[in-house]
Amino acid sequence: MSGILPPDLSTTFLIAAILPLIIGFVVGVVVRNALKVGIALAVLVVLLIAAGIITPSQVIAPLAALVKSGATQATITAYADRVAGYLPYSSLTFIVGLALGLLKG
Repeated sequence: MSGILPPDLSTTFLIAAILPLIIGFVVGVVVRNALKVGIALAVLVVLLIAAGIITPSQVIAPLAALVKSGATQATITAYADRVAGYLPYSSLTFIVGLALGLLKG
């Protein structure tokens, strides 16, 4: 008779299970707050354009210059791969923590 054995509740197992949950929660909170700031900046720019204080070209020109003089897509992809290598995104507890951070953080 073979069955699935329950995991041992050793300290190592608990740390290995809880640490990705905490990291996922923190990443979720950071992403949620970054989205809030991005949306607030976009609304502010739209309001300033609507009020006539700035023109769309004043917003687009610096962004275009940043894209033209910035890093290439290969460097951005390499940097994103390196950062993603630090995150345990294949762990179920990380995904649960990320969802909790995005929803409740």
